[in-house]
Amino acid sequence: MLAVHEPPLNPSVQLGADVRQTRTFEQKAIQTKMDKNTVSISCVELGNTDVSVLKVATKLLSENNPHFETQLLPSEDMKGHIMLVDIDTPAGQNFYRDFKESRKQTLLLLSNETLNDHRNAVLKKPVRVQTLKDTLHDICVDIISKNAPIPKAIEEIVDNVTVPAEHANLESTFFFMLWQALQKKQVLQIFCSPYSPLYVDGSRELIATSASRSTLNKIIQTKPGSIKSTKLSNADFEVLSKGQLVMPLKNVLWSAALHNSQGKLIDEHELDTLVQLKAWPNLSRLEFNANHMKLASLMTVRPITLQDVEKKTKLSRDAVIAFYNAAYVTDLMLVCPTSIPEITHKRVAQPAKNSLLNKIAQRLKLSSTQ
Repeated sequence: MLAVHEPPLNPSVQLGADVRQTRTFEQKAIQTKMDKNTVSISCVELGNTDVSVLKVATKLLSENNPHFETQLLPSEDMKGHIMLVDIDTPAGQNFYRDFKESRKQTLLLLSNETLNDHRNAVLKKPVRVQTLKDTLHDICVDIISKNAPIPKAIEEIVDNVTVPAEHANLESTFFFMLWQALQKKQVLQIFCSPYSPLYVDGSRELIATSASRSTLNKIIQTKPGSIKSTKLSNADFEVLSKGQLVMPLKNVLWSAALHNSQGKLIDEHELDTLVQLKAWPNLSRLEFNANHMKLASLMTVRPITLQDVEKKTKLSRDAVIAFYNAAYVTDLMLVCPTSIPEITHKRVAQPAKNSLLNKIAQRLKLSSTQ
């Protein structure tokens, strides 16, 4: 049985880019295993219907995936790699409250409520087979890839920002649509044919979707102008989000900015203005690549213009702008900073020893104190 050495990443928040590179790393990690991996699942207070849905989802997942299989543990066995918890029950609430991250397990929460949990994946009931299957698949890939060594090609990751040959208007992008929803506290239904719609609640900073990670990545990278939206009420969102995976809006917004910025800064922002990253992005939960680490390392040290960032890093302007937009819309960037609060320096820390990010940073010889 697979041994888990570190807490797996939240599936709802590993989005977008370097999607192709990251997914390649994950697949290589899986394919280097000699035997089929087994990912175990424990349940906490699931009802009979949810247990039945889980059995079908795990059966389909094991049958249709050549790289791993899932194993449902007896109800009394709480040692699964994945802990499926119904937090609408008293026992589930107690388990969630007392859960320690040091247990090296992944929580998948089920609830009738629309939860905003930044650490764990949340499925809003009623649980649907396909959505549960896709979510479990993404978690399993994360768990297995945790055992993979750092790819030797990590230093060779290139500037991989999705930018069309001719830049479109920023206002026509998926990124801008999400950014406006957040700013104006809008509730939207977003359509991107042929995929399932997304439901956005800008006031609570949530997004609900039945899309798998790979499908969501495709939506994020969709050609500008091909995504439409319609306004909803709060009551509409509550109804339409049932059976969906609910995740923080800003995690999707981060990836959308990286891919949809079109080489253009947000309105009223300039390349020659001093800016500073006020906190190191949570790269264990946000999409990242080696270039993002290089940019974060440079931009946390002191105020700097984006023009100088481009010169010092030798990255493309599009890459610098995309990172800046992503950091700004997720409240990580200061504009014309005069001073940085002391707490910022405490938050800007290198990843824990032996973690994937730390190994990458060491290989790149990057440090936030350079």
